[in-house]
Amino acid sequence: RPPVLRPTRPLVLANKVANRREQAGEAMCITEMSVMMACWKQNNFNDTACAEEIRMFYDCVAKAE
Repeated sequence: RPPVLRPTRPLVLANKVANRREQAGEAMCITEMSVMMACWKQNNFNDTACAEEIRMFYDCVAKAE
């Protein structure tokens, strides 16, 4: 005998998809952070040599918030 299934809604797909925002805590600005860290590594962790990369990372973080 077939299983008894009584759905509360019709078993059809909707014509639209929910518009979700990214959940808090999801990774953002990974590329900018990687570039900044690579610059630090190449320049012996000198902030002045990587000022542009640091600025780009902070701009991305500010935009993401």
